[in-house]
Amino acid sequence: MKEKKTIILAVVLLLLVGVYIYYSQRIEKAAKPTGAAVDVARIDPDFELKSKVGKAIRKYMQDNGDAPRSFDKLQGKYLDARTYKQALKRNVQYTYVGPKSYRFSMPSKRGPVKVAKGPGATTSSAGSGSGAPSSKLATTETGWKYDPTGKPDPFKSFILASAVQEETAPKVVRRQLTPLQKMPLSEIEAGLKAIIWGQLGSKALVEDATGKGYVVQEGTYVGQHDGIVKKIYQDRIIVEEYRRDPGKGRLEPNEVVLKLKKVESEQ
Repeated sequence: MKEKKTIILAVVLLLLVGVYIYYSQRIEKAAKPTGAAVDVARIDPDFELKSKVGKAIRKYMQDNGDAPRSFDKLQGKYLDARTYKQALKRNVQYTYVGPKSYRFSMPSKRGPVKVAKGPGATTSSAGSGSGAPSSKLATTETGWKYDPTGKPDPFKSFILASAVQEETAPKVVRRQLTPLQKMPLSEIEAGLKAIIWGQLGSKALVEDATGKGYVVQEGTYVGQHDGIVKKIYQDRIIVEEYRRDPGKGRLEPNEVVLKLKKVESEQ
């Protein structure tokens, strides 16, 4: 009886050892690495080029305290000629956003996505000799790419940006127009009555249509185009005003001469 119990215990122990060894081998096999190295170049062919460009940008920021204003700033000291030409060939997209802020991207070099055919699928329909594309799925690339140049940054608060712009923008002081600034230069020339010379400088007397007189000196604003009196001579006044040049699309200075009419003496 005692020997029978011993045999049963031995059999149970052997079964437990066998189960333990079986599951240990399965766990070890599942955890064992396959040994296949991940080829980063196959996942992203431009990984090495992106790394070099990113490292060059970070080095530039360390040396200069700000991101480069344009991509060509990296040429020479931070990117060698071969890498720089390779980046241009790959159509690198670089945009300076602001202090220590930039965008850097590169169009994908991978081809269109390949879709595995289902069971029974054929290249073309039976009885059809044309290579028409399948109506089930289209995998062609559109060739479109996003260009952030000139577009607002979606991650920046436009409220804060407008507040900063208002604080830093120069304050425009609107002057109240004088009666002389409401009169055209032709009316001022017609109302030019006299020019006075003295130790305190030259002055001119201008009358409007109602007979009211105004004293004009160098620096007085006159006319309807922000004209200013530049010089007063014995017989004329030189006024400089700004008019928009249609050809150049900007304001250009224009000098206008207002002549003093000679009064014929009565005989």
